Amino acid sequence: MNEDEKYLFDLTGYIVVKNVLDEEALARCNEAIDHYAGGIRERTQSLAGSATALQGITGRGELSGMLGWEPPWREPFRDMLTHPRIVPYLHEILGKGFRLDHLPSLIGMRRGAEGHQLHGSSGPGFDPHQYYIFQDGRMHNGLTVVTWQLTDVNPGDGGLCVVPGSHKCNFALPRELRTYEQHQEFVKQIPCKAGDVVIFTEAVTHGTLPWQSEQQRRSILFRYSPGNLAYAKHYVDWPEAFVDGLSEEQRAVMEAPYHLRLERPALDDGGTLE
Repeated sequence: MNEDEKYLFDLTGYIVVKNVLDEEALARCNEAIDHYAGGIRERTQSLAGSATALQGITGRGELSGMLGWEPPWREPFRDMLTHPRIVPYLHEILGKGFRLDHLPSLIGMRRGAEGHQLHGSSGPGFDPHQYYIFQDGRMHNGLTVVTWQLTDVNPGDGGLCVVPGSHKCNFALPRELRTYEQHQEFVKQIPCKAGDVVIFTEAVTHGTLPWQSEQQRRSILFRYSPGNLAYAKHYVDWPEAFVDGLSEEQRAVMEAPYHLRLERPALDDGGTLE
């Protein structure tokens, strides 16, 4: 992470890393999703709730399990675990020894899919699992999201949105902002090209705007935590299919939470095991 990127992440709570996946990698990811597309389920429990401005005609599509798919379909997603373009960002945001916290999942949205009410962990309380702190010259984050864009997201399409800078807010999120009924000028939709990656702290207020494009949204979400911290409990019993055949580097990222000084395996900035 260069100095400009550190400034922008500290300022806004998110960053867009351009052109991480090339055309070949994108094709492999999308072919794998096409192969398992029968497993995509559209939510019936609304994420928009009573928020009129976020209503749609259908729920968003969801699909998980890609780390345990049959070869070769699983490989492009396993490669994301230790991608050398992203590892240095996670070192700066989470520290050495960062770990996968949640099972990766696809968010797929077709035209008319509803949005998701805005949420985040900043405000008057302190969430010891999702936070943003700056101390001793560096930033410290809890749960952090790495979103891999497999299709273009153009201005006005909808999808991921944030309230830049809200990860450092000390006051409660206004209800009318949560429901996108007022203060929309402070909400920023994040346009991206296929192959870009959006990294954001769960402390920043974020949500989803209804999907307006004829092209399907495809975003793969990986959620990471510092090496000594867990939000979810998947590490207790990773499914065997998810860990079979992993490289040592990939296994290190899926290690259970404990302190780095207790010989926790960690990667260098190139994604190789130190």
